[in-house]
Amino acid sequence: MSEYRQIDLGEWTLVGEGYNGQAFISAAHPGVLLKLVRREMGAAHKVEQEFRAAQAAAEAGLPTPQVYEIVRDREDHGYLCQMIEGKKSFARLCADEPERIPEFAARMAEYGKALHRTPIQTNDAVPNMKALLLKALEGSPLVTEEQRERLKTLVLAMPDVQTCLHGDFQPGNLILSKGRHYWIDLGWLAQGWYMMDLAHLFKMMVEDSLIPQVQDLTHMSREQMLLFWEAFAKAYTGTDDVPSLNRQLRPYAALDIVRTFYLHSFNNPDFMAFLKGKIEELMMF
Repeated sequence: MSEYRQIDLGEWTLVGEGYNGQAFISAAHPGVLLKLVRREMGAAHKVEQEFRAAQAAAEAGLPTPQVYEIVRDREDHGYLCQMIEGKKSFARLCADEPERIPEFAARMAEYGKALHRTPIQTNDAVPNMKALLLKALEGSPLVTEEQRERLKTLVLAMPDVQTCLHGDFQPGNLILSKGRHYWIDLGWLAQGWYMMDLAHLFKMMVEDSLIPQVQDLTHMSREQMLLFWEAFAKAYTGTDDVPSLNRQLRPYAALDIVRTFYLHSFNNPDFMAFLKGKIEELMMF
């Protein structure tokens, strides 16, 4: 593993902060954003994976900010990337202009379909989703043996496609600037079937819409999140039968929970019990 350049944070000004990281700018580095990842997510190998996934996305032709260099602040790591001036996420756009939620949702559907048509090759940073899901299901503490077998059958039936999945497909990870859109936070980029991205969005906007922390993340109320999903689903599929799509997506949303836990595991018995209950609920089909 490489020893990355130590940065002087005194040169940088904090402009944004989330659960796992911080964003900085510097007059000495115009047009550059420093994304510094904290705690366990700031381990070198995790930042390397996100950095290389972002490179792969750019090479595949996805609209995404350029990444330049991995750096560190003592034990935490991050990277320098292109700063997009005047950007707003689609989540923030919806919060600022809620009357336009159906319009923004339809635009995300348009951009999402383009992403899902984009070919991408697998490598150490960009896994094949079917292979990743099978690995995540092996020994997962969130599922029973009967659930594991049912979900494995679902995975094996997925079409083998060589196109992009964002992995964390949600309106906070799509930004708009000067009429152009960009995909960000591509650490979970993968190759695979578009239904897994739709399941991730469905789970957030519908199944988790009652959770205050998810409402905070999307900057939307439950009613607004449900409105966004309905407009997105209609625009993406070209049909009005959203309830049928929701029923189809439920088991894939259960798979998404298993995958998310595998990629970002933790040891919180109460939350694990909540996830097990959610999986059981989603698999009632």
